Amino acid sequence: MGYDFGVGREAPTFTLSAVDGSEIRLNQYRGDWFTVLAFIPTQTPAAVETLERLSKAAGTIWGLRGQLVGLCDAGRDECLALAAQVPGLAFPLLPDDGAVARQYGALRKDGTVRPMAFIVDRAGKIVWTGEGEAALKAPKLIAAFRDVVR
Repeated sequence: MGYDFGVGREAPTFTLSAVDGSEIRLNQYRGDWFTVLAFIPTQTPAAVETLERLSKAAGTIWGLRGQLVGLCDAGRDECLALAAQVPGLAFPLLPDDGAVARQYGALRKDGTVRPMAFIVDRAGKIVWTGEGEAALKAPKLIAAFRDVVR
């Protein structure tokens, strides 16, 4: 049984600055792209590996008219250092102070972020969610994405 927080609901909007300095708004993908939001806990030993896996998956998702967006649960400098460990990171990585994670139900009571992924359709509705490390693995995420874009 998967985590279904918000499936069918309007995705909470946000505007954040990516580690590369660009401004990312969830609404900028509406109409043209499905968006995959990946909440990545940075305080785990697997954070770099997770970014590497997602970076490899980003090309496949892009080919299916999707945009992967990573949300990092740390400040800009820490997220930038993490991104620097993955040369050619293929998606925007956004530092989040917890405000966006809270809106999506990814923020735990202790202030840490649970690993989660959300797929938002072209109309801005959440159409799929996944929770836990498995949700951030490329095969599961790509399979889920293919299922919802059919």
